[in-house]
Amino acid sequence: MKFNNTELLGWVNHRVFPMMAIVILHFLLGGLYVIAFGLAGPDSGLPLFILSVASAAFTVLFVFDTVGDMWKLLNGDSTDEFKTTQFGGAASKGTFIGGAVMFSVFILAAPVAHGILFL
Repeated sequence: MKFNNTELLGWVNHRVFPMMAIVILHFLLGGLYVIAFGLAGPDSGLPLFILSVASAAFTVLFVFDTVGDMWKLLNGDSTDEFKTTQFGGAASKGTFIGGAVMFSVFILAAPVAHGILFL
C-alpha cells in the first residue's frame, strides 16, 4: 500500500485519535486517584500509587506502539512524491520518536506527582 497526500489524513486520524483518547483517560484517572486519596485517607496511598504507575506504563507503551507504527509505515509505504514534502521528509528523519519521548515525559509526570503526594 503506497500513501499519497490525499490518503494520509484518514490514516493518521485512525491512529492519532485513539492514542489521544488513551492519554486523556490517563490524566482523568490521575485526577480520580487524587480524589480517592483525599476521600480514603493516607492508608490508600500505596495502592493508588501502584494503580498510577500501571496506568502510566500502559499509556507509555500504547503511545510508543502507535508512534512506532506510524513512523514505520510512513517510511516504508509512502510514495516518492510524499517523501519529498516537508512532512514526508520529517517522517523519515524520526521526528515521530521525538514526539513519543515528549509525550512519555508528560505521561510519567503523573505517577511521579502521585508518588510525592501519596507516599
